[in-house]
Amino acid sequence: MNQNDNNSSNDSNNEIQSYIYQQIAEFQPFVTPETLVMVVARDPNDENEQGPEQFVTDHEKQIHRIAIVLKENDASIEAEASHSNIFEAIRFAKESLLEKLIQIKDEIDDSAERTQAIQTARANEQIH
Repeated sequence: MNQNDNNSSNDSNNEIQSYIYQQIAEFQPFVTPETLVMVVARDPNDENEQGPEQFVTDHEKQIHRIAIVLKENDASIEAEASHSNIFEAIRFAKESLLEKLIQIKDEIDDSAERTQAIQTARANEQIH
């Protein structure tokens, strides 16, 4: 490998790393300082793992399989996607995980509102 190839590889890695930081910044409302955020490249040919959502066509050769994992204490949540373009794989995994987090948040908010409505109703009941 010559010096130009080495510089090109470093530039590409830096570009990917910068893109990852941009994408995971969107998880800020859903994490705490203790949350570990991991972006993991997985083997797209590993049939032992559950297959990710595919965003590729059959004729595309190099597939990037990316998982984004949020972990805190014993709890974790993740999403994964594959694409021939690594940036698209990262973006699709991020969007999938954001959808899961928003759904969980909406369920919690609905539950909290229901609980608050019940408590308000109970407080407004008059004893005869």
